[in-house]
Amino acid sequence: MQWDNPLLDSLLHTVGIAGCVAALSTCIALLLVFTISWFRIAAWPIAILLLSSFLAIPLYVQATAWSAGFGDYGWLRLSQVTAARNPWLGIASVIWIHTCGILPSCFWILAIGSHRARTSTFELSLLEQGPLSAITRHALPNMRPWIALSFLWACCSVQADMVVTNLFQVPTLCESIYQQVQFGRLRSAPIAVSVAISLFCGLAIAILAYRFALLPKPQRSIEQGRGLQLSKSSYRTWSMISWLIISLVSILPWCNLLSRLGWSTTLDDNKPIRAWTMEETLNSLWHIRDFNEEFQWSLQLCSWTAVLSLLLAIVLIGISKRPSLLPCIFGTLGCMIALPGPLINLAVSKLMLGGLPESLSWLYDQTLLPPILALQFRTLPIAFGSLWLAWAQYQRKYKELLAIESLLTYRWKLWIATRWMLWPSLATWTIAFTVAFGELSSYLLVQPPGVTTIAMRMFDLLHYGTKNREAALALFLAILGSLPCLILISLLWNNQKTGLESCTPPPRDRAN
Repeated sequence: MQWDNPLLDSLLHTVGIAGCVAALSTCIALLLVFTISWFRIAAWPIAILLLSSFLAIPLYVQATAWSAGFGDYGWLRLSQVTAARNPWLGIASVIWIHTCGILPSCFWILAIGSHRARTSTFELSLLEQGPLSAITRHALPNMRPWIALSFLWACCSVQADMVVTNLFQVPTLCESIYQQVQFGRLRSAPIAVSVAISLFCGLAIAILAYRFALLPKPQRSIEQGRGLQLSKSSYRTWSMISWLIISLVSILPWCNLLSRLGWSTTLDDNKPIRAWTMEETLNSLWHIRDFNEEFQWSLQLCSWTAVLSLLLAIVLIGISKRPSLLPCIFGTLGCMIALPGPLINLAVSKLMLGGLPESLSWLYDQTLLPPILALQFRTLPIAFGSLWLAWAQYQRKYKELLAIESLLTYRWKLWIATRWMLWPSLATWTIAFTVAFGELSSYLLVQPPGVTTIAMRMFDLLHYGTKNREAALALFLAILGSLPCLILISLLWNNQKTGLESCTPPPRDRAN
């Protein structure tokens, strides 16, 4: 990969890949939202759990899973070397991995939008014209802002990351800037174009998020908890299509990692013999302990990053009480999360090398401060959004109490706010920790010497193909990433069932 790739080629690759990923992920997520949430296909709760399990799995882990499936021991004989030699195969691989990685987020964005789209007009159209006509004429028009948000979120995630494109040697803008920052050959034109794209995506996402944040909470109804009725043939067809998609994006990666664990090669009369054994699988899992040092660095980095994000989010919550500052906060955070990782590395290095006095220059290459600051571009917007939603819910619940002004009431309100925000703060810290653990591109070039996180080690190993120990490590990380999401979805599902049961009217007395 060269640092001086033509700007037009890099721009075309970036726009083409981001557009394809956004279109594929949004269309597939929209289809799954309707079939799972509205039509209630067979075993739909399991389908939601399978999709949600990939929400917090890092992209480099998913790339490892697909590399295990593409490699010499996988289902497809397509390795990274083969894909890199054929540009079209490399581009197709990048599009597919990014689509599978962003699909769970798009699914939940559109699921929230579909919940708000089920208005009274839609319910009347459902009775008069049927489900398909009601969806196309009423639901989809109401979901246009959410579809746009899903599309922009996918574009933002693709153009801001260079992990997958670096593996398959695809020259995008982000990859080109990464090479320029790495070799110290900066060019103004690619940086200016990348910043312009980032600002456009970030501000558009901020505008949509700000608009949705101010919308009133929809009224919960019994009809929204029920699935739409379809004929038996249509129901079976949509169930088969949905489960085929879920199997490809959510089940096959697990199978890739599990199958890759047990492969071993032995020589018999100077002839290599490949075989899969359970002993080799257990041996690969046992060697996860070889990465203890990398885990320790990752835990330190992500813990301090999450603490700083939580503190900054609390400060921003206090500032956001002024209505005039809230749009500025949303806009700034939107631009932060859309900024490509190499530009974050460049900004942090320039800030610390040029802004710190010589007596404090040791902070740059002897502490974790540079990667902690770089990770704030990814974790702070997510932490603020999570904490802001909890704070808005607290204000709605205690609206009358907050309107009373007296010293005694102020102490009482402070005590209630502290108790109310305890669990949201813990949840925000956990989310920020998970996001930091799965991020790599934003701090890849500002790590201090001697510091190697698990993300960095996985990224290095992926360039040599996925072997048994790498697959075992990826499987372990996938399990760690999926468990918090499954627990959170289960808790939300139980709360929703409890709320629906409380809203269900009591049966009428037959004697009356």
